[in-house]
Amino acid sequence: MTHLEPLQPRRLLAVYYVDPDGSDANDGLSPQAAWQTIGRVNGFTFASGDSVLFEGGSRFAGNLSFGPDDAGSAAAPIVVGSYTPEDGADPAASSRATIDAGTGDGLYALNTAGFLVTRLNFVGSNQSPYGGSGIRFKTDLPGDVKLPRVHVHDVEVSGFGNYGITVGGRNGKSGFSDVRITQARVHHNLVGGIEIEGEFSRTSKGYANRDVYIGHCEVYENTGFAGSLGHVGSGIVVSDVDGAVIERCVSHHNGQFNTHVGGPVGIWAWDANNVVIQHNESHHNRTSSTADGGGFDLDGGVTHSVMQYNYSHDNDGAGYGLFQFPGARPFGDNVVRFNVSENDGRRNGYAGIQLWSAGYRNRVRDVQIYHNTVYTGRAAHGTPRAIYFQGSTADVTVRNNIFQTEPGVTVAEVRYTQPGLRFEGNNYHSGGGLVRFRRNARLFGTFSTWRAATGYERHDKRLTGSSVDPMLTNGGAGGTVGDAALLESLAAYRLRPGSPLAGAGLNLWAESGTDPGRRDFFGTPLPATAEEAASFRYGVGAHSPVT
Repeated sequence: MTHLEPLQPRRLLAVYYVDPDGSDANDGLSPQAAWQTIGRVNGFTFASGDSVLFEGGSRFAGNLSFGPDDAGSAAAPIVVGSYTPEDGADPAASSRATIDAGTGDGLYALNTAGFLVTRLNFVGSNQSPYGGSGIRFKTDLPGDVKLPRVHVHDVEVSGFGNYGITVGGRNGKSGFSDVRITQARVHHNLVGGIEIEGEFSRTSKGYANRDVYIGHCEVYENTGFAGSLGHVGSGIVVSDVDGAVIERCVSHHNGQFNTHVGGPVGIWAWDANNVVIQHNESHHNRTSSTADGGGFDLDGGVTHSVMQYNYSHDNDGAGYGLFQFPGARPFGDNVVRFNVSENDGRRNGYAGIQLWSAGYRNRVRDVQIYHNTVYTGRAAHGTPRAIYFQGSTADVTVRNNIFQTEPGVTVAEVRYTQPGLRFEGNNYHSGGGLVRFRRNARLFGTFSTWRAATGYERHDKRLTGSSVDPMLTNGGAGGTVGDAALLESLAAYRLRPGSPLAGAGLNLWAESGTDPGRRDFFGTPLPATAEEAASFRYGVGAHSPVT
């Protein structure tokens, strides 16, 4: 005779409420029977589709903790958020609850995923370097697993000793997929703002994380600290990831106390594949070391990635960096296009666009830099440049860019050997003074002598490039936009009517088979095919007005 186990009733999805005036003896299933403490939440096991909501406008001391038994799923995530009290309190004041985490993590989830964290404030004490993080998802599971769905939306995270928000793996290539961080304000954290990370290995194959989206966030005053053993003070940094988009974010005033040589940067990627960084503003990022403090960066081991439609300004380091450090995976097939840089390289001799490799064997290579506008003024500390090849690269093309400087500032400097380097169709201008170029130790005061001596600005034996006033609307006065949804309003870097650069760009479809994309920095539609491009006149720089 067969003995059957009795059927267990299916557990219904539930919403649990937490109220400072509640009781942990309650069942938590209504605002009137709410739990009271974070400790009660941590002692409960949540299932897919459950929600735990904290009373909006109230403050809860403690450290939220979730583990493998809290089994959310991609289709039915566990929701951690706030609810508006029923007593008629001001909705604007009570929309979010605050998790007061002290020196610990605000929310720590280990070896679990399937979560939506939303409408919460996380506050730490910001005393201990590498201490608590605001929101931390980590896995150390074996087997290169990818735990699906970590969504963080509409949160504010501040005052933590580590990162504000950090997601990643710490065992081989195990990590997370379907990671979304949106509408987050992340500020005044010690180590950094937002991080996607993994366990770096110089012999890595594959990536720990995939399908990452970071959008519409503001990340600022994540300061770093003196004496750290690694880079600290970055705004947004992604690594060990295959497939990421960072867009419509503003990252500013980060990194000012970092003394480590290497990092920080406002928005950057390293050890990553297929990353798109677009429509962001990164400004006034700092460093107290001799390195970095830049706006944007594709760093060691980045492949098949693009920085486009971004605005970088007033950063200590490079506006747009392309860097390769020793021991990184190979770097290549990356694009920098339709960006604007204003007054970057404020310290340490950095540039609007800068490329650096530590040696000849593993270099920055196979990069296309086109249709960018760079304006570089004099700096109080150091000698900036508009574009700077600081270390040896291979197979880099620089086409259809505007490089404009104030008098006395070097417009282009190239050091070391650069096999395959091509400058074509760019414009170089210095307001009212000599246009300064450098090739190793040699200084050139005119465009024509630089072109003749170096062989740059030639395409199929014909001369290219120019040195004319681009007639920018108000170059050097772009200032701060402050809202990445409004970057297209940056009128200072439009070409004025009558500009000699309107319609003067090389047709990259025809010249090199390069598809330059569907729009310029300002949203002007561009041809979708080589056939359509045959009758279109591209501009030079980030603006291609229809002529």
